[in-house]
Amino acid sequence: MKITPNVVAQNKTINYKLILRNKNSIASIEILSRCDYYHKETLDYRIENHIIRFAYKMPFIGEFLVKVNFTYKESKTVCLYCLDEEMIKLRPLKGDLHMHSTYSDGRTSPFAMVMASLDAGMDFLSITDHDCYEGSQNAIEKVKKNNIDILMLSGEEVSVGGKRDMSIAQGNGHILSIHANTSIENQRKDSEKYEKELQEIARSLKTEDIDKNIDVNHYAKNIWVINKIKEAKGISILAHPNWVYKNGKYHLHQAFYKEMLRSSHLDGVEVFGEEKIKEHNNMTHLTALQTKNKYKYLAPFANADAHDSDHEIGERFTIVFVKDKSTTGIIAAIQEGRTCAIFKREHDEHQFIAKDALAQYVYFLIKEYYPRHSILKSRLAKLYIDQLINGESFEKKIHIIKKKLKNYTNNFYGIEN
Repeated sequence: MKITPNVVAQNKTINYKLILRNKNSIASIEILSRCDYYHKETLDYRIENHIIRFAYKMPFIGEFLVKVNFTYKESKTVCLYCLDEEMIKLRPLKGDLHMHSTYSDGRTSPFAMVMASLDAGMDFLSITDHDCYEGSQNAIEKVKKNNIDILMLSGEEVSVGGKRDMSIAQGNGHILSIHANTSIENQRKDSEKYEKELQEIARSLKTEDIDKNIDVNHYAKNIWVINKIKEAKGISILAHPNWVYKNGKYHLHQAFYKEMLRSSHLDGVEVFGEEKIKEHNNMTHLTALQTKNKYKYLAPFANADAHDSDHEIGERFTIVFVKDKSTTGIIAAIQEGRTCAIFKREHDEHQFIAKDALAQYVYFLIKEYYPRHSILKSRLAKLYIDQLINGESFEKKIHIIKKKLKNYTNNFYGIEN
């Protein structure tokens, strides 16, 4: 049983089309709200050209069930979702903003990571090699050259304590630089200028109301990185803040973590990261502290932090809600907090971290929208790969899949093709 549209605006009369194989023994059709336990209405409907048609105005935001009752067998249901007038204008994009290639400690090329991500259903991506901007630029160039249908953002995972610091992070941790117009690491090469800027930041921190136990000279490195990302018109995302390294200590000083949540210009925080990193206490900080209005809201992210094209890609990802399908649309969504972090667990179960209403909507999309979307994205990736390997054009087939993707999304949201 299928219905269109699947996502609709609140308090607007919508004409629905319900496709059902056997329509001979329908007793009634009802609509029920998951949000309002007591809401249930019996619908008036008609059958035209083997399609069931009815009109309805959704009174609540949230998920609804259309239930078809039969005279001699079990009922069938299909899901709908109602959004407010602002959210109905936005479209979901699925992506990953943290992975590595052979430009740092990854095991496959930037372009291989791109194609594996497309195969996993991604709409946008960033290659974020350790203290290296060039890997992302290589990926962007290859995607453009081969006309691959995925939005690419420049990226770099900055080791705040020093280049490729890893085990000697000294408590400063890592920050993802996304969509910046230059490398952050390269700006530390002028050591004299770098040290002077750190001293200026430390002096300003001493006059601010920050945790008195924080060594401002040390913490200044974190603020320097965030400031440089901002100057480069980029987005700063705190990477795996609860990573416990081999020495048994947190890679990021937890006092630094809390202070950055409170007073820095971070744009987001990675709440689900690499498989071996347990990020459970992220939500203690991001919900308990932010909902009390002590801390500003930071966009939550889930990223693979993958180091190989056949490992972990697609297990963690972020859905952003954009006004237009572009890199600028993605950046605007992040800055406005319209992101949901998703961790795919066993048996196709998912964990969601976002503002409550957004997380509920994403739960619906994971069930109803993304299965078909992922299949079409995977087909597209295989056609691109086949085209590259065999050296012949599959443009016609690629165009057909891209059109199917567009039509599928338009039908889902009730937009005429």
